Amino acid sequence: MFDRIASESVVAWYKRLMAREDWARAALAPYAGRTARFAAGLLTVSLAVEEGGALAVGSAAPSVTITLDPQALAGALFDPGAVRRNMKIEGDAEFAQALTDVLSRLRPDPAEDLARFLGDAPAQRLVDTVSKAMAELRDTAQRLARQGADYFVVEQALVLGQQEFARFTSEVAELEQRLERLEARLGAGSGPR
Repeated sequence: MFDRIASESVVAWYKRLMAREDWARAALAPYAGRTARFAAGLLTVSLAVEEGGALAVGSAAPSVTITLDPQALAGALFDPGAVRRNMKIEGDAEFAQALTDVLSRLRPDPAEDLARFLGDAPAQRLVDTVSKAMAELRDTAQRLARQGADYFVVEQALVLGQQEFARFTSEVAELEQRLERLEARLGAGSGPR
């Protein structure tokens, strides 16, 4: 039952986005009658392509099953590409490619949606403010990650930094070469007499 509600919600969301995108419906139209199942942890969403390329809740056996990494989904806000890098496809790969391409290219227009309630100018200001806040949040997270890495490398010396690791591997390579030369000299000197 939860999967059905999730599927209906996803279909409603994408139908609204596709209503203004003729290219998306045209790209999916050749796959009419096919169903895709998206599985992410305990959640499963089934999407079917109808005549004309519109989406509906899928109830037939899936033509393709696309398994998504739940952690990648959670991180999609910061790295949208992570979802596609960590997915597993079983079944009709051509259909999966077309569907995921369309779904990933569809972009909501929050300013347009909010304008119905707030008006054009306030909606755009709100969207701009939220966008700036998200950019600052991403920047802060990246700075914290760099500072955390520096702390463990420099302050605590619990982890090797890139320069220290490069120096270590260079020293190991040099020792291996010296050992090989020594073995070669010992081998040459211990031949038959």
